[in-house]
Amino acid sequence: GKTRRSRMTTRPHVARVLRGAEASSSTAALSLTRSTRAFRPHRVMTSTTGSSRRRRIATPVALLSKIAPAAKTKPPKAPPAGTDADAAAFKAAGAILAVPTLPTLVAPDAVEQAFNVTHSGGWADPSAFARISDVQHFSNVVGTDCFALIALCALYVLADAAENARLDSATYQRLALALVLYAGSSTSGVALAVAAGALDPSLTPSPSIAALVGTTLAFAPAMAASASAITKYGGGIAGAKERASADLSLVSNLGDTSEKGGYLEYYYKLSFWASIVVGGAFAFSPLSPLAIVNEFTPSSQIVQRAFGLGAVFMLAPAQFVLLDACRRGRLGGGTFKKLNLAVAAAVAGIDAMTVYTFGAAQALSPDAAVLADASGGIYNYVGALAVSFSIFGVYLYQGIFARK
Repeated sequence: GKTRRSRMTTRPHVARVLRGAEASSSTAALSLTRSTRAFRPHRVMTSTTGSSRRRRIATPVALLSKIAPAAKTKPPKAPPAGTDADAAAFKAAGAILAVPTLPTLVAPDAVEQAFNVTHSGGWADPSAFARISDVQHFSNVVGTDCFALIALCALYVLADAAENARLDSATYQRLALALVLYAGSSTSGVALAVAAGALDPSLTPSPSIAALVGTTLAFAPAMAASASAITKYGGGIAGAKERASADLSLVSNLGDTSEKGGYLEYYYKLSFWASIVVGGAFAFSPLSPLAIVNEFTPSSQIVQRAFGLGAVFMLAPAQFVLLDACRRGRLGGGTFKKLNLAVAAAVAGIDAMTVYTFGAAQALSPDAAVLADASGGIYNYVGALAVSFSIFGVYLYQGIFARK
């Protein structure tokens, strides 16, 4: 009897435990189902009205994926800074400029004749000069032509930069700007001399139309190719002005030298300013600092001033490019070695011409009346040669032995 009462007492308790277990199982299953549905992109709901249509309801995860930011796309690749067409333009410009440049170094008679200046003698026989003014004309034409060697080198390295898509580099942009200024100033100077003779016939002689046409044809391709490179890869006129302003600030601070540049960088700065000062004296003054005689006709003035234009607008910019390379420890690069050698070659030609024409002038034994208008003296002569020889030595050494 006791055992039966005990079983009757415990049965309600067992029933309650079983019902609790079932409820817990149902709750867990429902929770698992809900959490699983949250990760489904969509949930299908069936209408309770018996219709066969089904609606798709987006889950929270799907909604979040729609409002998430789209993946960032990469910016389009910049076009190459130089093409085969650019390289071909620079090569063609170099070939065209070389046609008058190289023969004139050896025999300047054709150029002297086109510019209507008297000429006699040449490299072969210094005693063949008939007049002291002929020596002066020979000196100016050959000396001016030497700067074209630097222009030819600049065109060569610009063609190489175009082939390797590097025309956006500041180095090549500076050289392109130098070519524009050098070619433009030389052509403009000849045009002004021709115009002066045409407007005032008493100002004779003046350069011939053939001289103007020849100068334009020689320089126009180089100027066009360089201007195109500046426009396409250098930011145009605004970019050129910005670089020029920054470069001028750098070269004006003589004491600011880098650890890699040192004293050599200081020397490049001094040689840059020497070219600006001496070249400016030739280009912008009616009196040449090294003239045996000074003449004031349009023809003689342009062949004298053209020397200064080459120094200011071609030599000095090339020297700044080398200064910048020195500051960065890059003088051993192929571009800078070539430029160093080109500057050395130009200076060597000018020095050889100076020594040669000095001897030729002495052989003519000019009297005091002939030399009355001379502005160059022995001190200017010796000083110019001393500076030139030092520039030649340093630039030649760097062109051969500089290392990266």
